Amino acid sequence: MSKEQKKKSELDYNEDDERTLGEDILDFVKVFVICAIIIMVFINFIAYPVTVVGRSMKPTLLNGEYGFTNRFTVLTNSEVKRGEIVVITMKNEDTGETEHWVKRVIGLPGETISCKNETIYIDGKALDESDYINESYRQEMIDQFGYFNMDFDEVTLDDDEYFVMGDNRPYSKDSRYADVGPIKKSQIFGEGVFVLLPLSNMGMK
Repeated sequence: MSKEQKKKSELDYNEDDERTLGEDILDFVKVFVICAIIIMVFINFIAYPVTVVGRSMKPTLLNGEYGFTNRFTVLTNSEVKRGEIVVITMKNEDTGETEHWVKRVIGLPGETISCKNETIYIDGKALDESDYINESYRQEMIDQFGYFNMDFDEVTLDDDEYFVMGDNRPYSKDSRYADVGPIKKSQIFGEGVFVLLPLSNMGMK
């Protein structure tokens, strides 16, 4: 190979090397942007990160547990069912900021709900809560406070209202209280909570 051919070959190699480096940088930027978009779409339209604050859902969900709530079912206007855990938006009257509360759906639109002598009534019929209320914990609260379910008079829900309560009734601020009341469907931010951490309690709630 002549000196001129060798020099040309080296120049060609350097040009190719520089072009490849530029392409690598561009590819990295593209991948970064695509990943950022995917994450944003995932968080806003599929699953939103949620941290459980307080003990209102104990023992189902514990303070500090971290997971995700399903945004997709809300955005697609799926049916909200009784007994489901939901994440709702509530305005903090002190700070004016919007907060996310985790509660359980007890009453559905158009129903009349009340509580008397530890029993929740829906349209005059006793509600079976054994699927989600831990009986031993319920009895523990009764022994401690003298009650678990606080009595309240009949509340009739509008066509777009839901009655929500925490599983840990003595420690839950929810639809039973006048400053909260029934929630609108527009306040339901997510359905269900998939606990990610701690690993010992991982799973869909």
